[in-house]
Amino acid sequence: MFRKILIFAILAPAIIGCAVSSNPREGGLFGGIAGLNSGAYERRVQQREDELNRQENTAQDLEQKSRKLERDSQKWERELSTEQQRLVEMEENLSTLQTDVNRLKAKSDKQRSEIAVLKRKIKDVKKQIKSQHAALDELNRAGGSSADPDRYRILEQERNRLEDEYKKLNNYSKSLNDAAK
Repeated sequence: MFRKILIFAILAPAIIGCAVSSNPREGGLFGGIAGLNSGAYERRVQQREDELNRQENTAQDLEQKSRKLERDSQKWERELSTEQQRLVEMEENLSTLQTDVNRLKAKSDKQRSEIAVLKRKIKDVKKQIKSQHAALDELNRAGGSSADPDRYRILEQERNRLEDEYKKLNNYSKSLNDAAK
C-alpha cells in the first residue's frame, strides 16, 4: 500500500503539470496534444496573424495619411510664399507710384489737393500691406496656411482688394499726370 501511495505521490505532480489548456505555455504535454488535436493552436496562430494584418493595414493607412498631409503642407507653404512675394511686389509698385506722384507738379490748387489725396491713399495702402505682411507672418508662425486655411483665404481676398486699390491709384495718378502736363 505504501508503494501505491509513493507511486501516486510521484506521479501526481507530473499529472497536475500536464493539465489541459489551449495555451501552449500552460498546457503541458497533455495540453499540447489536446491543442494540436482540437485545432486550438491553429486558431491562436490565425488570431495572431489576423491581428498582425490589422496592424500592418493600420500602419499603411497612417503612412498614406502622413504622405498626404506632407503634400498638403508643402502646397500650403508654396501658396503662402507666393502670397508673401506678391505683397513684396505690390509694395515695390507702390513705392514707384509714390515716387512718380512726388514728382508731379500741380498747376492749380485743385490739382495740389488731388495729389495730396492720392499721397494719403498711397500711404494708407502701404499701411494695409504692412498689416497684411504681419498677418501672413503670424499665420506662418502658427503653422502656416495649412493650420488655418480659412484665415489664409481671407488674407488672400484682402490682398486681391489691395491690388485692385493699387490699380485704381495707379490710374488716378496717370490721370493727374496727364492733367499736370
